[in-house]
Amino acid sequence: MSKLLSRFRRDIAGVAAVEFAYIAPILLVMVMATFELSRAVSIDRRLNSVSAMASELVAREEQVDGEDLKNIYRALNHVMKPYNDNSLIVRLTQVRTNTSGSTQVEWSAEINSVMVDTNGSGSSPTTPYGSCSTYAIDSELQQKGSRVIVAEVGYNYQPVFGNFIYRDFNFDDLKKTRNDVSGLGGTWSSKAYHSPRWNCVAYGSSNCQTCP
Repeated sequence: MSKLLSRFRRDIAGVAAVEFAYIAPILLVMVMATFELSRAVSIDRRLNSVSAMASELVAREEQVDGEDLKNIYRALNHVMKPYNDNSLIVRLTQVRTNTSGSTQVEWSAEINSVMVDTNGSGSSPTTPYGSCSTYAIDSELQQKGSRVIVAEVGYNYQPVFGNFIYRDFNFDDLKKTRNDVSGLGGTWSSKAYHSPRWNCVAYGSSNCQTCP
């Protein structure tokens, strides 16, 4: 009996398998976390590019209409590839700083994937902000008599591995730290500003008439 116990103590067969059984779950979590992180970074960069491109494309024009904005949306949706899952929302707003220093909305439009349906049944862009309503912008952008095109974009980020990686991470808190505007759909958002090339961009029936 003592010989059997002694041989059992000296026998190391299967030790590698036991060690691997301990390490394998850790390696699996590391692989999933690396994949999820790289995917999140890629989506975040694309989202920031979309907001910058949206404001710049509109700021270059003298006048745009609903169809122009839909075409811009289609182009922006391509930027999100391969993550363009039709959750992208683009909100465009022209804000003017009046002579008293107040910043007011001259026009605004919001576009989503339903509005640009390729079968021709899409609807017109909605109006997220009322005309002449107050819209807060950074102080360095507030030059009396000047205008700025604001692009806000939202995207519904869905982790591949669900809550296994992020668990109780609150994406709403992340939106708040990114200067998100309340009411913009999607779990992630980005915002960008551009000054109109021609001082004003007319939209629809709006002919750059200043608010009182």
